[in-house]
Amino acid sequence: MGRTFKSLILLVVMSAPSAVGAATESFPAYWRKTMTNDPSTNFYLAETLKPLPSKDAETLKVLRLSLIAGNLCLGAAVDRRTGEAYLQRAGYDRIRGKTWDEAAFLADDWFKYFNYRSLAHLCAGIDYIFGPKGKLVPNLVTAGKGEPKGPYDPQNPYLRLPPLRKPNG
Repeated sequence: MGRTFKSLILLVVMSAPSAVGAATESFPAYWRKTMTNDPSTNFYLAETLKPLPSKDAETLKVLRLSLIAGNLCLGAAVDRRTGEAYLQRAGYDRIRGKTWDEAAFLADDWFKYFNYRSLAHLCAGIDYIFGPKGKLVPNLVTAGKGEPKGPYDPQNPYLRLPPLRKPNG
């Protein structure tokens, strides 16, 4: 279990430089009004909390959200021990074959249009999602500064997210 989580983290860390553009300007100031820790004002946070139709797809979505937040948000970090416990409770190792394909399709569809604005709003709402009283998995990701690590590139706002690797085939 630990090896799987470590390899997933390594995959996201390796892809982080290509995921965030190399522009010099920060994100637009008008985003600040909605970059809150409250789902009533942060649309992206509210969307994050909507459950997917499959428990396995929800597990993959939470895993991907935690890896994105922990690796692409300034000062945030994934608590490996909490992550491993969550994956074990959620039955991550038993998701295989057609079940994996269906769950990955549903979870990946949620991230289809994931862009820098989504990332900025996710970073702002980390504490609500993964903080001590987190709505998805408490204490999985430390909040950090509430902003993305890299600068905003208006010419290329979409982020390339690597696919999750299947556990044990």
